Amino acid sequence: MEKFAINSVLLVDDDEASIFLNKIFIRKLGLDAKVYTALNGREALDFLDEVSITLKGEDSFGPCLLILDINMPILDGWGFLDAYAQRFSEEMKEHIVIVMITVSEDERDLIRASNNPMIKEYLQKPLSDEHLLMIMQRYFPFDGNIYRDED
Repeated sequence: MEKFAINSVLLVDDDEASIFLNKIFIRKLGLDAKVYTALNGREALDFLDEVSITLKGEDSFGPCLLILDINMPILDGWGFLDAYAQRFSEEMKEHIVIVMITVSEDERDLIRASNNPMIKEYLQKPLSDEHLLMIMQRYFPFDGNIYRDED
């Protein structure tokens, strides 16, 4: 099984079925990564706040894949990105790859995502195991170094 340089995945989606499927794809790839979930952008920001305070400059949370839905209650994907850009250090953001997923077919969302340098990929739901493998190969290639702290 192919190895990847990733410590964690944060799934941000109000659709629990999508979260369930994404967890299956992660297991199918055999990723040695902790999987966290948030049901909206506010929960994701709170989680990242806690991580940034707890780690105090350590990088054991990253490299991280953040899979972000657009349409969610409380705080949607766009609102999350606005707050994320202002709130977190560049050092922390360097370790997080954001992939936006959506059921939206609105071309304005695609254009907005394409113009946002924080978004590395913009994909239609449902995420597939092929898409996840492509993301891992593109952003988390394993070069033989140890990336994950032992638990």
